[in-house]
Amino acid sequence: MTAEVKQRSKLWLYLMENIKEDILLECELVLLSFATGIQDAASWMDYGCFASNQTGNMLFLAIGAAQPKAIEYSMSHVGMSLWAFVVGGLVMGQIGNFFGARKRLWLITSSALQTALVYAAAAIQHASSTHQNGPAALSVIFLLAFSSGAQVALGRSLKVTDITTAMATAAFVDIAIDPRLLGLRNRQRNRRVMFLLMLMAGCIAGTFVQTAVGSSFTILLCAIGKTIVTFTFLLNRPIKEGG
Repeated sequence: MTAEVKQRSKLWLYLMENIKEDILLECELVLLSFATGIQDAASWMDYGCFASNQTGNMLFLAIGAAQPKAIEYSMSHVGMSLWAFVVGGLVMGQIGNFFGARKRLWLITSSALQTALVYAAAAIQHASSTHQNGPAALSVIFLLAFSSGAQVALGRSLKVTDITTAMATAAFVDIAIDPRLLGLRNRQRNRRVMFLLMLMAGCIAGTFVQTAVGSSFTILLCAIGKTIVTFTFLLNRPIKEGG
């Protein structure tokens, strides 16, 4: 076996490793949470819907169905976001189940695809002369929501349940009912608090950037955060056999 073949074999084995849950993985998920906050600030301010947090979108659809004359948001935007999010989670989640949800190669591939979709959304947003309505708006919403569904599916498949990267309600409740809430060493509480802080920080940052610069740059910042996470998946430590 030549040296080149050995190197390729080592690379393949490295990419097929299952990564372990550690501080680096937590940091990656927290950074994704920050990026999610940035993204949702942009999608809400431009389109009146959330690209990631679908609880609000589901309720908006229900309210709009019950009182269509009372709503002040676009049902098509909300519906597109919810549909695309579910499809993204379904498609990417099931593919992850097939290939191995914790395998390094799958994490890099999934994250890279999610990131590419966000970059595409930023490009469409920048090129579009009208941001708030029409096919361009629906395209941006679809790309962001599909990417978000894939991201949440990836995060949930890693079983780090304290950091969902998107949904805040469960984290608030889990903190409130934690029997060790005031304990000095409480890793789960700390992860939940950090997730919520970074999600809110992302929303605040996204709002300021959206107002000062524009929505396409705001979405670009989200994509940059996801790009960093994609490359850092190369650095996660593997699960050792028997460990």
